[in-house]
Amino acid sequence: MEIKSEKSIKEYLKTLSDDVIIKYYLDVEYSPFPVLVIEEYTRRFKRKTKDEIIKDLKTQAHLAKKKTQEFGKMAKKHQFVDDVTRRKSEEIFNQAKKKGYAISEKITYKGSILGSKLKKGTKSGIKSGINAGKKIRSSGNDDLELLGKLGDLQKAGIITKKEFQEKKKKILSKI
Repeated sequence: MEIKSEKSIKEYLKTLSDDVIIKYYLDVEYSPFPVLVIEEYTRRFKRKTKDEIIKDLKTQAHLAKKKTQEFGKMAKKHQFVDDVTRRKSEEIFNQAKKKGYAISEKITYKGSILGSKLKKGTKSGIKSGINAGKKIRSSGNDDLELLGKLGDLQKAGIITKKEFQEKKKKILSKI
């Protein structure tokens, strides 16, 4: 398609996919026709007034000016883009590290609180279990009566001699 006029550019922009329009919109300061790109973007995705479009253009122009100034400063210092990128990456990494450390401190603190609550709950649960076990223990006389009843069951043929011996061992181990 041959681009001759503003109308032909508008028609061309309408044929582009949404992804391409979004890319152009995000990089509008590098676009040869920023107003037309912004108009097409807003036509597809959001309605903006001309004042809002002009405001966006001014913002994009300001950002482009700042980038140009940064590149100028880098050139005067004989810095490469890689050096600046590395420096900024290190700054981002250090910020992320600080945030990660702060989050890990919070998690550790909350974990210690939960751990102490669990320990208290476990200790009281164990103590109540031990106390309940002490209350369940039967007296020696009860055990002897139970042995007598088991002997009677064996004599009557209800349980076998082997079963009687097993129960007898369990009861005598308690005494």
